[in-house]
Amino acid sequence: MSWRVLSRKKLASQTNIRDLPLISGLLTCAVLFGWLASTANPVMIGLGVGLVGGVFLLLAPKATIWLVLSLGLSSGALLSLGGQGLDKVSWAIALMAFLLWLPALMKLLRSPDVPLFVWLALVFVLQASFSTLLEWSSAGEFIVGFKRYFQMLGLMLAFATLSITSLDFQRWLKLLLGIALLQLPFAIYERFVLVPQRGASAEAMDVVAGTLGANLLGGSPNSVMALLVLLAFVFVLMRWRAGLLSTWKFAVAGLILLAPLTLGETKIVVVMIPLMGVVALRREFYTNPFRFLPAFIVLGLMTVAMAYVYVFFILDSTFSDVIKATLKYNAGTQGYGSLYLNRSTVASFWWSMQGWHDPLGFLFGHGLGSSYGISGSAGHIAARYPMYGIGLTTISTLLWDVGMLGFVLYTSVFVAAWRAANRLWKSTRSQVVRADLLAIQSAIASFFLFSLYSDSQVNLLPMELIVATVIGYLAFLLRQNKADLVLAARVTQ
Repeated sequence: MSWRVLSRKKLASQTNIRDLPLISGLLTCAVLFGWLASTANPVMIGLGVGLVGGVFLLLAPKATIWLVLSLGLSSGALLSLGGQGLDKVSWAIALMAFLLWLPALMKLLRSPDVPLFVWLALVFVLQASFSTLLEWSSAGEFIVGFKRYFQMLGLMLAFATLSITSLDFQRWLKLLLGIALLQLPFAIYERFVLVPQRGASAEAMDVVAGTLGANLLGGSPNSVMALLVLLAFVFVLMRWRAGLLSTWKFAVAGLILLAPLTLGETKIVVVMIPLMGVVALRREFYTNPFRFLPAFIVLGLMTVAMAYVYVFFILDSTFSDVIKATLKYNAGTQGYGSLYLNRSTVASFWWSMQGWHDPLGFLFGHGLGSSYGISGSAGHIAARYPMYGIGLTTISTLLWDVGMLGFVLYTSVFVAAWRAANRLWKSTRSQVVRADLLAIQSAIASFFLFSLYSDSQVNLLPMELIVATVIGYLAFLLRQNKADLVLAARVTQ
């Protein structure tokens, strides 16, 4: 036998050995996916598909961002149109957002030059995980709690670290504006088709939640829809006042954005409108109070008009009765709905339960998901206080889950973001950036308000997506400004 034949046999043998891992991997995948298909479980099958699709999404993070933004704020339309399985869709969207962690963290390790609030957010993740280990309850509670808290953090990290251009972000902002404009037709459908199915009562009005999930059984995120359209309106408003948008475009977009607020019952809008307006326009007031006066009058008229619509047309009541009832279950002793606690007593109740018998619980809390109170999947602390609603607000949820230290860390993310936006506004000359920075600060102010209002910032995917996008956009603007300064310095040398 010639040496050539022996060499070929040796090479074939080596090739077969090298192919063994690949062949073994393919066989394992075939068995795994065959087993998943045989379970007929949509969740398990979805996880299997996610494993395959995740490989491609990891290689195309911008495509992942497109999917997360579009599906995260529009998949709730399935409920509005009578669909089911939104919880499974939310898990798929959260999984895509978690996929963004890997490229973002790898980029962060190579070039760790990111704003302070991004580091604070990552420290909060570590602190929350450590708090859970201190008072371990179960793996399921931790996994579900971690998903609820951080399901959109990957999106913020991607905006802060990945190679994203201004053109990319302008396209995403247009997408978000389009979704905000889309709330009107869905709100009209929900108001005149779905509300009568619930009895056309004042409580039934919360089904008007646009594309964010109109739940006929109650608990629709109508306040998050209101925040979405108001944020879009503020961004459009600030660009118009900076001369970057024509009056007729602003008027048409403004009417479409604000119209859904008159179709449902979201009383917090009466507070959100003046709060966000004053924050966004405050610098004009500092420089020229008389120029600010017309805008202030318009804000006042909008607030009064919205309050009038809610009180007389939706609630069919009077101002005095509505104010009394609102104060009872917000600042008084009456519980919220069927719960024992309300938005103010929920914090005082947490404080009354603290003491020297449990210093670790005061500082570090009881772990992610411990205060989650939905029947059937309640956390181990919520189970001690059934029907109390200890996790009614973001603040109370944080205090029970991650303690005072976690609450301070979480709040410091927004404080640091506010300060960073202030510094950038003073240093940049771009009118677009300045207009968007004021809108971002208006959004941050609304996040503080929502932390007192509901638990959506640490529980609800659309709300967390809005927060991650706003904070991530700020991180991108800071990074872009620094790159422009470096480029300008090179040009002048």
